[in-house]
Amino acid sequence: MSAKANATSLTTMRESSLASICMNGPSSSSLTCFPCPPEAWTSFYSLFQEKYPGATVKRAGRMGQHYDLIIENGSGVKHAQVKRAEVKVTQGTPSPLTQLQWRPWMDTVQFLQGQLKSAIGRRFLGECGEPMMKAWYDTRVMPCLRAKNLASVLAMTCDGYMKALFTIGMKGKQEQEAKNFIQMLRSTPELQKEFQASWLAFETEWFQTHTPDHDGLLAVVKEVIEVKDAWICISKEAPQWIDKLEVLGLTYQGVRQKPRGGSSFHYTLSMRRGEETKDVPLECKFHWKNGGQAVQNPNFLLL
Repeated sequence: MSAKANATSLTTMRESSLASICMNGPSSSSLTCFPCPPEAWTSFYSLFQEKYPGATVKRAGRMGQHYDLIIENGSGVKHAQVKRAEVKVTQGTPSPLTQLQWRPWMDTVQFLQGQLKSAIGRRFLGECGEPMMKAWYDTRVMPCLRAKNLASVLAMTCDGYMKALFTIGMKGKQEQEAKNFIQMLRSTPELQKEFQASWLAFETEWFQTHTPDHDGLLAVVKEVIEVKDAWICISKEAPQWIDKLEVLGLTYQGVRQKPRGGSSFHYTLSMRRGEETKDVPLECKFHWKNGGQAVQNPNFLLL
């Protein structure tokens, strides 16, 4: 089984087990997929039952919902209260609760990730989405291939490259030259290293004059965070229940260099819970998920 399939299977198991714990209490069979000790679940179960006595909990079960568990509290459709919770699990030591309660995603890297061409990405990426990848093709990819006179890929078109770029495994009908290029990158470490360096330089250059749509990003961040009524953050120490957050605003701070090259966009995210408000950092960066940077499947990450 692939690493991705293993991760998906583990996530499904954890969500199903957590739903069972919330309703029935911890049991030996429901705790094996979590990093914290069994005794850490007793107080969590008591807290949940205090908040939602007798509630039914089930997995959300669909991609793109931005939450993992559905909590139905009450009998009958007219009286039922539906709440939504996000599950975050880390194998490590958790961040201090004073920080985690305002950034529940901080121990698990990001709270939203997607392909640059995804529907949600198109809502805010603007010129840093598909237009950026077409500029990458025009100004970096093809000039390099022409200079090297690599015959098997010189006829690659922009449309063919874009399709191969985002189709993992290049399933379906694909332009042969685009397939040749991706396969060449995967099998030639020297060429891959050269394109990775070129991508980091291109990214830095592009971000000097192009940014995401900040208003569009605010709308997406607000939607993704506020749909959750709670976050359940589980570490090797214990599960933590974190109540709903409200997004008040997003302030653009500019571009910063990444430690290993390239750049990312930085913001200040203003949030509220009850009467308390807090400003926390938000970063938007780009990561190629399959084959390494500059090979295939560029994604955005909000963290």
